[in-house]
Amino acid sequence: MTETWSFGPVSEADFEPLLALRTDVMREHLERVGRYTPERSRRMFRGHFDEPGTRLIVQEGVRLGCVGFRRSDEEIRIDSFYLDRRLHGSGLGTSVLKALLAEADAAGLPVRLEVLNGSPADRFYLRHGFVKLREDEIEGFYERPAAGRAIAALRPRGRGHQFVFYGDACSGVAGALHERTFAGVNAAVRQLAPAPEFILFLGDEIAGYTADADSLHRQWRHWLDQEMGWLDRRATPMWHTTSNHATYDAMSEAVFREVHDHLPRNGPPGQEGLSYWVRRGDLLLVFVHTLWTGLGGEGHVETDWLRDVLCHHADARHKIVAGHHPVHPVNGFAGAYQRDIGPEHATTFWNLLIENGVLAYLCGHILAFDVQVHRGVLQICTAGAGTAHRMPEGIEYLHAVQAALDDAGLRYQVFDADGVIRESLSWPLEVPPVEQWRRLAEARFGRDRIAAFRFTGRTAAAGTSTAQTFMAAYRPGLRAPFWVGLGGPAQRLMVILEPEPGRSPHYWLGPPVTADAPFDIQLLVHPAMGPGGLLYRLSGDDAWTSLSAASAWGAERLHWPDRWSIGQGPQGRGDRPFLGADLAISATTFDPGEA
Repeated sequence: MTETWSFGPVSEADFEPLLALRTDVMREHLERVGRYTPERSRRMFRGHFDEPGTRLIVQEGVRLGCVGFRRSDEEIRIDSFYLDRRLHGSGLGTSVLKALLAEADAAGLPVRLEVLNGSPADRFYLRHGFVKLREDEIEGFYERPAAGRAIAALRPRGRGHQFVFYGDACSGVAGALHERTFAGVNAAVRQLAPAPEFILFLGDEIAGYTADADSLHRQWRHWLDQEMGWLDRRATPMWHTTSNHATYDAMSEAVFREVHDHLPRNGPPGQEGLSYWVRRGDLLLVFVHTLWTGLGGEGHVETDWLRDVLCHHADARHKIVAGHHPVHPVNGFAGAYQRDIGPEHATTFWNLLIENGVLAYLCGHILAFDVQVHRGVLQICTAGAGTAHRMPEGIEYLHAVQAALDDAGLRYQVFDADGVIRESLSWPLEVPPVEQWRRLAEARFGRDRIAAFRFTGRTAAAGTSTAQTFMAAYRPGLRAPFWVGLGGPAQRLMVILEPEPGRSPHYWLGPPVTADAPFDIQLLVHPAMGPGGLLYRLSGDDAWTSLSAASAWGAERLHWPDRWSIGQGPQGRGDRPFLGADLAISATTFDPGEA
């Protein structure tokens, strides 16, 4: 009956029937908050009825209800949305609201409305993207942000999976600082077309850190039922990692299990529902608890169980592990246990990922977006889902990540709260064979192009500790904006970026090189990867590894020079000369789309 409804204008003849309909559906709720009398009800409805924008909802001449749709230059307000009680639960309300929101989207305006406290309409609006901004003793005030353009989701090339991962909202408290920022990120997630098949949330959903279990329960319920009320978790499953704001002691771990009773209980003894795995066809997802109280708390992780799970699912074509704490420091924010996983676990943990063909480790905790590669395995940190603070301010931004996974690998795009794509990557890279690389002067460098360099020769004698230049950018009268060479007694690979004259340079460090011995080093400079985009591999190794750095930016700030100084710094022979022998350099460049 409700599929062919339409809007129509109201006339004075509709007033009394619609007032009776309103009274029938609203009286019990108005009486509950002490705001019902027949006189007041008539007066309030008369005011709305006479405003421009009141519409009749009809089907084949039958009056089904009404709605007020009031448009101004700054917003659209919805009020007087009443349907015949017999049609409640029929889907008509959803159909009408979607039509109204489509009009709002076309106008590019936010939609605002009020709902009586305790009304079942609360979840109805939350499911459709409204955010509860505040409430008083009578009603809550809701807003659906203006819709931006649709975000075209990356899709698998053939069979595969497409999904969203994000983390660190630190919300769950109505009207608190992070609720609005988290809502902005969620509004962008909802613009993805098509919608993701599933969502991974990498921890710190709520503010947490309370000793009161009831308070923690309330935060979770607000986060799940209101802030994430728009998500149909039956159609789009969402899996979570534990985290420091949510599972910081035995009590909070118990609350996490209770709230997420749908999560698999296949973790190690004592961690059931905290660590677990999910299998989706050829995809294995493993969620590790990186702060189990039974193992020592923050920064500790069980590796024996992880080894068993990865071995048991060796047939999975795609393997992804997710946890809250990074293994490798992000933006220089290093600190075992509190900032990243402790050293007694980290090496074993990463070796397991490498040995078992894991493509990526997804994490959060450090309020940034960061990607690194270590021995061929990605570490992707995404912690900007709503926490209003950034590390550092001015560089990092609120964001979520959408990814597509297929037989060719992983592609992702990072979008901010305005739906703007800020970063992207396709992995693994297909770098041209070194036989095709050419002299440095023949390489076609460009700001968005990936550059690869090969350095061969023989290192200096043992005991050499001064900096030695492989190559450096040359700009008369300025320090080199880009320098590559060896440094220190261990003759360690080093890259220095100094894109802003007069500002402190940033350093990237690689492996030591054996003294008085042949070397063959490849360096990759990937501007789209931020600080993790300076990578190396040694002769005979196919796997790339990001150089270590304490920077929040990378080669994206580099303006490629057209002049190079080889075997010495740009100031001449006395400027950090190479003290070994037979130095040779070749290079290639290519666009990310060619990789």
